[in-house]
Amino acid sequence: MTSLLPPNSTAAEIALEQALLVRVDLSRVAALKNPFACQADVLPFLGWELAISHWDTTWTVAEKRAAVAGAVAFHKRKGTRAAVEEVLARFHPLLSVVEWWQMDPVGVPHTFEVRAPALEIGAEFLTAETAESIIRDVAAAKPLRSHFDFVQSLEAQATLFMAAGGLAGGTHRADYQAQHDASRDWSLVLQTEIGEPVLTEDGLDYLETH
Repeated sequence: MTSLLPPNSTAAEIALEQALLVRVDLSRVAALKNPFACQADVLPFLGWELAISHWDTTWTVAEKRAAVAGAVAFHKRKGTRAAVEEVLARFHPLLSVVEWWQMDPVGVPHTFEVRAPALEIGAEFLTAETAESIIRDVAAAKPLRSHFDFVQSLEAQATLFMAAGGLAGGTHRADYQAQHDASRDWSLVLQTEIGEPVLTEDGLDYLETH
């Protein structure tokens, strides 16, 4: 191909022109950001770029692709109860969130518990390593101002009495109590988008649905 450079072009300019004339296949570059089209060894870098806090190297390739594809949407939900529940569902469907106003007795505002029913979730699943992973991922997804305990609970079938042992971060807590809060029906209390009860104007009670 005839050069478009003038006769007094430098060697560097001529070399640059020749490099630009090389036909380079860039089709694979377009796929690097596509989690469903990129090579599997690229996925960890995409996970790092998207700040996926719950990345697990033992996942299958399909699971890694799904995590990358859903990362942006998950970041939009972070800091909400829904994000915490989504994290728990990845570990076990019976893990649940109990917020401070749902506790018996009512707990400290802006705290919650992650509860694992001991009868349904056996010790073979809930190892120390798994508990640490749950705590780590919940800490990354929860509202910034909230604090939580990880509690393995034993609930009676016919009553609301409960015995529980808890783990908050790396500190072990064992609480045993039998109390029954019949003061109100908490299912009737209005809640905000992040699951907290709505106070009345005077701040002395909670708004209810009727």
